[in-house]
Amino acid sequence: MSVADLLKHNFMDGGPGFMTLHYLMWVLVVILTARAAKNIRSTKCDYRKLEKLNTTILFIGGFGLLLSLFYRTMGMYNAFSVLETTSDISPTLVAGGLKASLVAPLYSLFLFLVTGIIWFIFRLKIIDKRIVTQMS
Repeated sequence: MSVADLLKHNFMDGGPGFMTLHYLMWVLVVILTARAAKNIRSTKCDYRKLEKLNTTILFIGGFGLLLSLFYRTMGMYNAFSVLETTSDISPTLVAGGLKASLVAPLYSLFLFLVTGIIWFIFRLKIIDKRIVTQMS
């Protein structure tokens, strides 16, 4: 199974509505990270802009995580409502549903992990640049 097939399969399992939003968050994080890296490399580094970009990157990761947990909770509530009204349910069917409900939070946890690392790296760069400019 190729990476594209895996992403397509997970896109459908995670729910097209949320997963589209989640992929857009990934694209936004990549764009903001590129802008922040460009700002760091410029000779006239704007610290306020860099701090805003850095905070926004971390916020997107955290918001994606919270949104996916909310989305999963809604899905689990609906699934348990159906289980409550149905008398004969296969354990395999329930396990498959639980597995599918974890797709969106897994993607969001990975996004949050990546944005946390990006935030930490840029935070160190901001501190280093401030120390250098204060010594000059």
